Amino acid sequence: MPSPRQKLVKQLDSVFSKFIRMRDADDSGMATCFTCGSVKHWTEGDAGHFISRGKMSTRYLETNVHFQCKKCNIFRGGEQYLYSLALDRKYGEGAAEDIYIESNKSKKRGVGELRDMIAHYTDKVNEQREQKGL
Repeated sequence: MPSPRQKLVKQLDSVFSKFIRMRDADDSGMATCFTCGSVKHWTEGDAGHFISRGKMSTRYLETNVHFQCKKCNIFRGGEQYLYSLALDRKYGEGAAEDIYIESNKSKKRGVGELRDMIAHYTDKVNEQREQKGL
């Protein structure tokens, strides 16, 4: 049986994923895969991580997560090399390395912080809905 903390992490994963996919979509709901450039509706893709979700220090780092098609994220293992190139193009040379360094730091979020983050990203999802009409 999942602990209360595990339930909060699952809830945060869900709302964070929705935010990322909506953030990366245009006003018609279409988003471009961060690694291959294919275009899909935001509900048909994933919130793909450069550094795996297993690393809590970067799991909810917005620069570590972008819209990815399921082909790249699931069937091609996230296309980490292409992802690193896209990160450096978007955020500047060394961005991928900075995220990698951050991922090796220890980070444990308490129940209160998880609840605050759920509220924060719920607000951000609602903002995206209003701004883009999604």
